[in-house]
Amino acid sequence: MSKKILVAYGSWAGSTQEIAEAIGQSLRDGGAEVEVLPARLVKDLSPYHAAVIGSGIRVDQPHKAILRLLKKHHKALGQIPVAYFVVSLVMRKDTPINRAEANSYLKPMYKEAAEVNPVSVGLLAGKYDPKKVSLLMNWVMNSAMFSPGDFRDWDAIRQWAESLRPLFDL
Repeated sequence: MSKKILVAYGSWAGSTQEIAEAIGQSLRDGGAEVEVLPARLVKDLSPYHAAVIGSGIRVDQPHKAILRLLKKHHKALGQIPVAYFVVSLVMRKDTPINRAEANSYLKPMYKEAAEVNPVSVGLLAGKYDPKKVSLLMNWVMNSAMFSPGDFRDWDAIRQWAESLRPLFDL
């Protein structure tokens, strides 16, 4: 089996995609061959040695494309090292309470792929750009008192991705 790694993501407004690409680049910098794909485009897991599966969170739920990927490929994912990440504005401040809330967003992912025991979980802050979401989502965000901004910590994202290298036997 090759040392090819899949980074699959579900993103609504592009922030999670950008994080997935940064994770992929960090793994490439460590010598891995990496394919970064939207979850909806993943058809076959046989070429991959390991996988990173990540989702943006909206209204406390992972992206449906991620849940479909996990449901469809749960057996194959259970046979390789897998890391999960979620991207949420809850993590704009890294506190124990916020970490617990962000961890709770993983429950639907665990439910769809009970065979997967992630080697690592990344709880990452996201970005809120009112121009990239619907009027309804802007209303929800304003009601929850989320201010626009880019809260992603690129150093923390790279460090988490680098921590995956030995877990993926790279």
